Amino acid sequence: MDFLRRIFDVFSRRPDTPNQGLRQVPDTTRRRVILWCQKLFSSGDQFLYGSGDYSTQFWDEVHEFLTFRHGRFQFSTSPTPPGSLREDVIEFLRTCTAEEFMDFFEYIFRVDCFDKVSPTDNENESVSELNQLLRVDDLPYYITNFQKETVKEISQDHPFAGREITVIRIVEYPRVIMRENEVLHSQAIVPTLTFLQKPVLKNANSEFLDALEDYRKGDFGDCLTKCGSAFESVMKVICAEKGWAFKEADTANTLIKTVVSNSSLDSYFETPLMVVATLRNRLSSSHGGGAIMRNVSPHLARFAINATASNILLLAEEVGMQ
Repeated sequence: MDFLRRIFDVFSRRPDTPNQGLRQVPDTTRRRVILWCQKLFSSGDQFLYGSGDYSTQFWDEVHEFLTFRHGRFQFSTSPTPPGSLREDVIEFLRTCTAEEFMDFFEYIFRVDCFDKVSPTDNENESVSELNQLLRVDDLPYYITNFQKETVKEISQDHPFAGREITVIRIVEYPRVIMRENEVLHSQAIVPTLTFLQKPVLKNANSEFLDALEDYRKGDFGDCLTKCGSAFESVMKVICAEKGWAFKEADTANTLIKTVVSNSSLDSYFETPLMVVATLRNRLSSSHGGGAIMRNVSPHLARFAINATASNILLLAEEVGMQ
C-alpha cells in the first residue's frame, strides 16, 4: 500500500455519509486504546531490531498521517504548544469524532514500525486484542484481520539479485466495519471473514468487504451487487480447487448447479442458494432498472449480507475448505 493510500483509504473517507449509524467513542475506550498502543509499541524485540521501544516512532508516524489527512501541523488547541508529537496526537484522539478515531484504529496497523512489535506470523493477535477493547464498551465496530498472499518473484536486491525468492505480501490491511446483530456477527460474518482470508479467495474477500462498506454508507443497491459478486467468486474458487468444470463467464445459477451436483447437497438447496443472485438481479444497481426506480431497503441489504455469509460457510464446510 503506497504512502498516500495508507493515509487516505480509511474509515472516515470510504462512506458518503460517515455519520450514519455511528456511535460516539467514550473516553474510557479512548484511554484504553492509547494505553494499549503505548504498551504494544514499547515492547518490541530488542534482539532483532536493536531497540525495544518504538513508541516515539509510532506516535511520530501517526502524527505525520494525521497531518496529511487533515492538512494541519498541530492538533492541540491549548495556548501552550504540545511538548511532543505524541502529546499532540493524544490531544487529538481525546476529542476527535467517532469516525476519526476509527481512522486511528486503521493507522495502527499501517505504520512502518508495526512489524517491529508484532510477529509477522501472528499480527492478527493485535487485531483481536483491539476488538476485545471495543467490546468492553459494547461499541458496534469490528476490525478485520490482515490478509496476505505468498508469491514467487525475481529479486532485484543484492545479494539475491536475479534469483527467485518467496515473498509474503499484505493484500488487505485491517479495516473497521460496523458490527450488527451480535449473534449473526459472531456466527456468520466473523467466520466468513476468517474463511475469506485464504490467499486464493482474496478477490471474494475484497468484494465481501466492499459489500459491508456499501451497507455502512447506505448504498444498499451496490451492497447487493457486491454480495452477488463475492458469492460467485467463492463458487468459482471452489470449482477450480476441486477440479470441477466451469467457465469464468458462468452465472450464479450455473455455478450453483455445478457445486450442488458435485457435492452431497440435495438439489433443493439450489433454490435457497440462489437468493443472493436473485436479489442482485432484481434489485441491485448491476442491471438497468429502466423506468422503474429501485429502492433497496436497509433490512433487505442486511438480509443479503447475512445470506451471503451463510451461503459461503455452507459451501465451504460442504466441500471441506473451511
